[in-house]
Amino acid sequence: MQSSSGSSMPASAVPGERHAAAGRHGGAAMGPILLATDLSSRCDRALDRAILLARQFDVPLLVAHVLSPPHSLSLGTPVPVDLDRLVEQAEARMLRDLETLADGVRVALRVYTGEPAARLRQVADEEKCAFIVTGVARDETLGRMLLGTTVERLVREASQPVLVVKRRARAPYRDAVIATDFSPGSRWALRAALALVPSEALTLFHAFELPRGPLRDAAPGSEAAKGFQRMAEENAVDFVNATPELHGKPQPRVQVAAGRPERVVVEYVRQAQASLLVAGTQGAGGLAGALLGSVAEALLDRAPCDVMVVRQPRQA
Repeated sequence: MQSSSGSSMPASAVPGERHAAAGRHGGAAMGPILLATDLSSRCDRALDRAILLARQFDVPLLVAHVLSPPHSLSLGTPVPVDLDRLVEQAEARMLRDLETLADGVRVALRVYTGEPAARLRQVADEEKCAFIVTGVARDETLGRMLLGTTVERLVREASQPVLVVKRRARAPYRDAVIATDFSPGSRWALRAALALVPSEALTLFHAFELPRGPLRDAAPGSEAAKGFQRMAEENAVDFVNATPELHGKPQPRVQVAAGRPERVVVEYVRQAQASLLVAGTQGAGGLAGALLGSVAEALLDRAPCDVMVVRQPRQA
């Protein structure tokens, strides 16, 4: 692990900030991997994945922790806090977590103050980070994953792809399922997935719901259901053909299924034992367009694998 202290620091940082230089992969400029950590055990798996990604792309790993403003007492008197000591403790914890794990990886440790999600988004933009990697907590009583407010806000607001890590990282992703509604937002999700997984290891998964009325109760093998399935498969072919990044490459698999997206996507991912689920956050309705609401929460909550959410750039 390499770490260097900068001679100066931005006004937005607190004492103890460390810096790293930009990295390159395959001759093309690529920004660092940003690990957003709250220093709890929820980020252990995210740390392992972030280190793997940094090695895979030969780029620096930027480990960032944000100290939230201290709460005030009920009478309005601020709680005394030794900021320098908190910074030192945070850095010591990060160094301890990274010890022996990040050999050969250029690592930068940074501690900030402020609202965590906003500060992390700012850092990711300023450093031109390629991905934001973070983790989830597990509620042992309920047996489910807990995202937390910071993770939820990052997923909804960050410009960079946000990778929410659930599984232990032992190797690069072997495959990925891309939840798609064939919109421009879905294409940005596909592009992000191609940075991590070869095209032949990708599955484009489209879930469609039959229109309200008598057709909604049609059996999966009915002519009506088959008609909607054929239409979706044709849209998938058009989507692939209109994606320049796939030209001349092995084509991804296409899977179409009827049902509520948050149910059938998770069911497929579980049956296929996929290592990564990818989805976009902008689209003309359907899965990608709904990701800012209940479908996003359902996928992030229920998917058994890691989930990467990709926002379509506003200017795109």
